[in-house]
Amino acid sequence: MTKLEHWIFTHYGAEAYTPGLERISRALTKLLPHLNKLKIVTIAGTNGKGETTHRLRQYLSRTSYCAWTSPHIVRITERFTSESGEISENELEAIVQECHQEVQEQGYELTYYEFLFFCFCKWAHKRQTPILLLEVGLGGRLDAVNALDAQLVLLTSISRDHQEFLGPRYEQILQEKLGVIRQGARLISFLDLNYLREQTQQTARRVGAEYLDLQSISPLPGWAFSERNQLLAYAAFCHLTQVAFEPTKFTPHRDFLSDRGEIIKNQNSWQLYGSHNVDGIRKLIQFLHSANYNFIDRSYDFVLASFSKRDEKDLRAMLRMLKRGRMGKVLVTSFPHPKAYPSKSLEVLVRQEGLDFVEDIGGHVQGWNNQKILVVGSYYFLGHIKSLFS
Repeated sequence: MTKLEHWIFTHYGAEAYTPGLERISRALTKLLPHLNKLKIVTIAGTNGKGETTHRLRQYLSRTSYCAWTSPHIVRITERFTSESGEISENELEAIVQECHQEVQEQGYELTYYEFLFFCFCKWAHKRQTPILLLEVGLGGRLDAVNALDAQLVLLTSISRDHQEFLGPRYEQILQEKLGVIRQGARLISFLDLNYLREQTQQTARRVGAEYLDLQSISPLPGWAFSERNQLLAYAAFCHLTQVAFEPTKFTPHRDFLSDRGEIIKNQNSWQLYGSHNVDGIRKLIQFLHSANYNFIDRSYDFVLASFSKRDEKDLRAMLRMLKRGRMGKVLVTSFPHPKAYPSKSLEVLVRQEGLDFVEDIGGHVQGWNNQKILVVGSYYFLGHIKSLFS
């Protein structure tokens, strides 16, 4: 944890899901009329938000924008990016101090996540950027980014995650995600299940939003999830830049891109992928085994995994998929974080599923050399690995 992050933690507490728009809307009262004049793109969905946002940022590399993503993996500045790259810590520190002073003077009550988003909005306003990319943290309807009115909404996927907040049924989760659309906005999605596509169309019609269903016009059947995210990002880019969207002429990149675009190389090669729920693990395995990815040349010596607290049934399902995935020797470990799955309980489950548990992964890999390692699971775990081995 950096000095700046520790300071924010001290004043605003740990990051935890605290739904509601009242607090952040009050803090943004003066800024909202200005921000809502911008081209606001909100990216929602269970999996694929990070990759879609990253791909859209690549397409917009020659256009002024500000992008909000979460969570960060190592540096808090990762949440604040633009066409110039990541914000500097000195610039962010100055914005944090300015915003904190306003919070104190006005008596705002903001959570950790809301305060950082407040800082992001201040930063974007100062930069006078014409485009904002807002990745939803959790859900959508009650997430802080929904204080702003999106003109364009990208919906990546619907699957079960955070069921204690969003509900256990797909249609419940879908409606929470679709809570970010506005009348007159444009909604673009690439969903698998027909009944979710039908419900999305019905909701868009009821709200008065335009709906583009990429599944119905996909140029190639059976695209891997990563390629779908690319098409989603490209469709958004065409809409923002008023370029004709011609999906039949679109060719996806075949390169590996993690949810945060992270690849570490030292004496080993570490590829980090934030697949942290059942559907995310399933989609990752399908992608790595797809013909487009050429899996034979990219198999791994080890698959290293760890997860945040979640339902035991889901955890067992993910462990079994990793075991059957034929991607490399699977090692499961723990990591020091308040949201991590308890180490002792995790070890019991891992051994019951016939996998190897390593308590001290840092010491375990000291003898590794020229190995290819796939790291999956919680974003907080990915941050822990980066701090150890980058």
